[in-house]
Amino acid sequence: MIRLIAAVFALLLSLWCIGQEKPKQLITLNDGSRLSGIIVSDSLDILEVKILDNQILSIKKGDVLAIKAFENNDQTLSKNKGYFIHFTTSVLVGKNDLGNAYNMSFHLSNGYQLSNGLSLGIGSGIEHLDVPVIPLYAEINYHPINSRISPYTYLKTGYGFALLEDETQNNYYYEPITDSKGGFLFNAGVGIAMYTWQKAAVTIGIGYRYQKVTTFRRNDWWGGSTTTEFETTFQRIELQLGFIFR
Repeated sequence: MIRLIAAVFALLLSLWCIGQEKPKQLITLNDGSRLSGIIVSDSLDILEVKILDNQILSIKKGDVLAIKAFENNDQTLSKNKGYFIHFTTSVLVGKNDLGNAYNMSFHLSNGYQLSNGLSLGIGSGIEHLDVPVIPLYAEINYHPINSRISPYTYLKTGYGFALLEDETQNNYYYEPITDSKGGFLFNAGVGIAMYTWQKAAVTIGIGYRYQKVTTFRRNDWWGGSTTTEFETTFQRIELQLGFIFR
């Protein structure tokens, strides 16, 4: 578990460093011409501006009329209004009677981002606990700042529908599962959204996952059989990686 958290932290740090590239500036010269680029060196008399990946232009400071931040109207920020799709894959880390448990979870949600930082949506997916579960939930996210790299919080609540793979499926009780039903789900956490591409973002987060599942297991004995109901509450740490498309 510690290794998984360390790996998520390392990935978060690397993606954060990518997003920390110096911002582009708009430079206006005395003759009225303008150019945009990243200032890589600012000496007493000369500005060195990177205008292409492999081209750096030297400009005398005396020829510069004004410098301001380059504004790209098409740049996607965390509070840009509009419809979005969010795909996530997660590792659910916890314990069961056999020790540490690691389960995979895949979710796809659709929502609408508001300009005040709130976004509302609905989603579903597939994951495997004791049995396969299809969650159906409403979610709310909040981005406190409007930027390309934005922390956020998320909250999901709904119902997880449990599926039965086949009647002969066994688990650590060594008894066939004859039926199953789902239950209430709750998911909350924090993350960072990084809009490193136009209208797309990488998200990474960590949260808490709660899911209630009931299974019915058949006990065969000499002369007959009985069915026992087991109600299980799964509580997991969620390590999440995702992508937002707008």
